[in-house]
Amino acid sequence: MKTIFTKFSIIAIAVSTLIACNNDDDATPVVVEEPTCSDGIMNGDETGIDCGGSCMPCEMASNPGRRADLYVTNNTDGNITKYSVSGDSIVTYTTTSTAAEGIYYDAESDLLVQASRSGLMLDAYAGTSTLGTASINASFSTFTDLNSPRELAVSGDYYVVADNGENKFFVYYKVGNSFALYYTVEVPFPVWGITFKGNDLYAVVDTTSDLAVYSDFIVNAMDGMMYPSKRVTIEGIVRTHGLTYDGTNDVMIMTDIGAASNATDDGGFHVISEFSTKFDALSDGEVLPVGMQTRIAGSSTMMGNPIDVAYDSETGAIYIAEVGNGKILGFTDWGDGGDISPSLEIDLATASSIYFSSDETDGNVGMSSMNQTTRLYTTSTADGTITVYDGSGAMVSMISSASASSEGIYYNAFDDALLLGSRSEGELQYYSDFSTLMSGGSATAAFAADLPTSSTREIAVYGNKVVVADNPANMFYVYSYNGSSFTLENTFDPGFPVWGITFKGGDLLAVVDTTSDLAIFEDFFSNTMDGALTPTKRVSIGGIVRTHGITYSTADDVLVMTDIGLAAGGALDGGINVIQDFSAVIEATADGGSISIADQNIIEGLSTLMNNPIDVAYDHKTKTVFVSDIATGAVLGFSNALSASGNIAPSVNNTLTSASSLYLYNN
Repeated sequence: MKTIFTKFSIIAIAVSTLIACNNDDDATPVVVEEPTCSDGIMNGDETGIDCGGSCMPCEMASNPGRRADLYVTNNTDGNITKYSVSGDSIVTYTTTSTAAEGIYYDAESDLLVQASRSGLMLDAYAGTSTLGTASINASFSTFTDLNSPRELAVSGDYYVVADNGENKFFVYYKVGNSFALYYTVEVPFPVWGITFKGNDLYAVVDTTSDLAVYSDFIVNAMDGMMYPSKRVTIEGIVRTHGLTYDGTNDVMIMTDIGAASNATDDGGFHVISEFSTKFDALSDGEVLPVGMQTRIAGSSTMMGNPIDVAYDSETGAIYIAEVGNGKILGFTDWGDGGDISPSLEIDLATASSIYFSSDETDGNVGMSSMNQTTRLYTTSTADGTITVYDGSGAMVSMISSASASSEGIYYNAFDDALLLGSRSEGELQYYSDFSTLMSGGSATAAFAADLPTSSTREIAVYGNKVVVADNPANMFYVYSYNGSSFTLENTFDPGFPVWGITFKGGDLLAVVDTTSDLAIFEDFFSNTMDGALTPTKRVSIGGIVRTHGITYSTADDVLVMTDIGLAAGGALDGGINVIQDFSAVIEATADGGSISIADQNIIEGLSTLMNNPIDVAYDHKTKTVFVSDIATGAVLGFSNALSASGNIAPSVNNTLTSASSLYLYNN
């Protein structure tokens, strides 16, 4: 991306009497007489044309004199600060709010909208563009519906407020000079920043580094609980709050506040260029590697708690509302990231939301996500063939591999690569350009890693890390991979018989073979010393005789485990146990405790055709559970698995001899 500006020092910030921002609680704004443009100090008199000295307008705008305005809220006095980037001037709109978060400006109708945290409503102010520093009254407002507003996102006449008091999206429709509450959407995670990309609403998952999306949000919005269409992890972020998307450059920017206890110097932001390609390739629950992002962080950035972010695609400037240090910050020379100083620094106590508006950038929300695909990748211990099905269970292709018996499979859409656990070869294998292979063809592994033993049961992938569960030795082998080789990083002994494994964020979930137990290893990759590894928590799952397969849906917060019943029997005694709202359920279950049958949806019985369901996958789009039954020799699917229960027939029944592992790619 080209950089228009050069970095420079802001003299005005060093002297508090030269700041035009009013941070007091008084209703009367402070107006400060300041030097002229030639001093290099911002004031309300500049035109943005005189560049004889180090004047800010020529440093901060590619087109001096263009309308390029920052609107910023704060939680000290509820006033709105408008900073003209190209005109190098500040005006303060004094409002009746005493705290606010969430801001939007509609230039076409000259309407400024702010979410009042003190008034618990949206306030709309008409005709502000011609005003200087002044007291303003709301032209119209919503009712006091809100609890704790954090961010505002707008699509046409729909205004969406993210409220973290009860984790809801309040969706308003603007009709003339009034707001009508359209829907109150309950959200299954802590909310904060939101932004639109086309018709899709993107939302940060507060207290985490995750990003969720609600596809075609306004059309699908409804009262009550709504689960996201997809949720992924943004590697490198500690805790995210603010985000913004620009469709002109296809850039998503997210802030990282670091540890909430440190509001001084551990903040940053991540720039994700070519966002559509990267995000759309991720399956639900996957990780966007930090290597595909640009991170700006460090003590020089002055970021401790960057709560919100705005972007000017004309100049490449990124603006931050820094609540911890009480500043508005601007970054221009951020190209390669790192610990860089801001190009712009303005004091504003408890700065909260920030919005950038210009004729060139208004409305550039881009396009919704496209090319969504569901593929079920399966293995067999009979011949090592890789069989691929679509979301309905119809076969897409069959590919012969370099393995004669396989268990453990994963597809990486970024690299178009398939990872396979080969029991016959005792290898972890990597197949490149997998989607280009024709059905009926054969694949040769591009590279492989020798496994210490030759009985893989499952693999689980997190970013560029692969965990292999191997049950002769009952060990976890951790590999990293880079597209040309695997590297053995760690060898762990969990102290129990292993089989199925899956990730829930950075936590590894593992079944305890020969039992009905589930073991959880929180922050799994924080363990770097080989040897014994004790689970953070181990619980039993009511109703299971013996478990093997496991999968977790990040979008739906659903855990599914299989029950193989009696391993030696020939009876159809298998089943699947579905646990909804798993995060809350497992948090409420003590170490050594049990998750009761009442907290589960169980599918079992003769009609299910399940004898030994060895692995499981879940499609959050259709609520279908797929199992591979090694004894029956079939891939079975059960639709409406969140509500249908008991002795029901499968909706999908595909013959697959010695069916073993499953992986569902669902972007």
